[in-house]
This record gives sequence, C-alpha cells and structure tokens, in this order.
Amino acid sequence: MLDRNVLRLGGICGLLFVILFIPSYVSAPDTPSTASSIQQVLDYFISGQSQIVFLNGVLLIFASFFFLWFLGILHALLQHAEHDGYAFGSVTLIGGLLFVTLMLAGAAIEIVHPATQARFANFHSDAQLGFVSLALSGWMYRFAFVGMATLIAGTSFVGLRTGILPQWMVWAGWVCAVVALLRFFGPLGGWLTLAWIAAVSVLMLAGMIGRPLLRETPA
Repeated sequence: MLDRNVLRLGGICGLLFVILFIPSYVSAPDTPSTASSIQQVLDYFISGQSQIVFLNGVLLIFASFFFLWFLGILHALLQHAEHDGYAFGSVTLIGGLLFVTLMLAGAAIEIVHPATQARFANFHSDAQLGFVSLALSGWMYRFAFVGMATLIAGTSFVGLRTGILPQWMVWAGWVCAVVALLRFFGPLGGWLTLAWIAAVSVLMLAGMIGRPLLRETPA
C-alpha cells in the first residue's frame, strides 16, 4: 500500500511544477514571429537576455525537479494499481521521462544565444544562430509533448481498468492526450496538459486518487 502522505507530496510537487513551468510556457519561442527581421531578432536577444535565461533556463531546472518527483510517485501508484497488468504504468514513466528530457533539451537550445552572449565577452551576436535555435527548440518542444500525451493516456488506461481515477478524469485525460499529441497546431495542448497535471495533483492532495491503495502514516 502507498502512504497517503507520500501521495500528498506528489500532489505538491505536481502543483509546483505547473506554477514554475507556466512563466516559461508563455514566453518564447513564439516571439519573435516568423516575419521578424534580422535586427528584430538581435534586439530580442539583447534586450531580453536575462529574462530568457531565467525563464527558460533557471526556472525550468526547478520545474523539472518537481516534475520528476510527481512522475515517480504517480508511477508508483499506477504500478500498485496494475499489479501484473498490462504495464501501462511503465509506459507512463517512459512518456514522462521523454517529455522532461526533450523539454530541457529544447530549452537549452532556445537559450544558447543569450546564454553564450552572457558568458563570453567576445561573442558577436548572430541573428542566424538565433533563427536556428528558435526553430529547433520549437520542434523539440513539440516532440516533448509526444511523451506527455503518452503519460496522460497511460494514466487514463490504468484509471479505466482499476478505478483509481474518477471516471470524469479518465475521459478528460484521453481528450488531453489527443490534443497534446497535436501540439503542432497550437498552444491549447500545452494548457490542457498543465490543467491535467494540476487536476491530478489536487486529487492526490485530497486523497481522491487510488483510495483502495492508500494508508495513513502511523502517528
């Protein structure tokens, strides 16, 4: 059985991930636009150097730390629920790790220009490097949501088979997974996945997920 307090820790970590991830999500790479000139790209990196490195670098380090705790505790819950089932719990772990790995890789690529600019005094700003980093990081983020869609879908399958999730959460999860997989078409997938993580985290905190598997910590 899982300790209820451990599950609450997972809920807290999930909410902290969402809170820390949102500032990065609402920033670049959607800016500059596809029609931006060379000078506009240079101005963007020069004027926003500190903000870009902080939001898409430093902040994501802490967000990823809390996400991994959330993911690990969720995976343990799903494994307990499945017993000798179809290994969907392991699929969710792989999906979550794929998401956080590609997300961090995309962030590293995105901040390569301002980070280099901040570290080396002899670096000459290069708009072409900026164009490439923004385009490549954008694709890395889209690839990352394949992992997130897998995480959500796997959790929903376990929830359907075992009843550890409320039925409305199972169906909402499948919708979120499909939209996340189509992240290429817009930012809605990102917002829905953040809402899903927040909802699962709240259920963890409230003790409304995996009830048959939980026990209280002895006083």
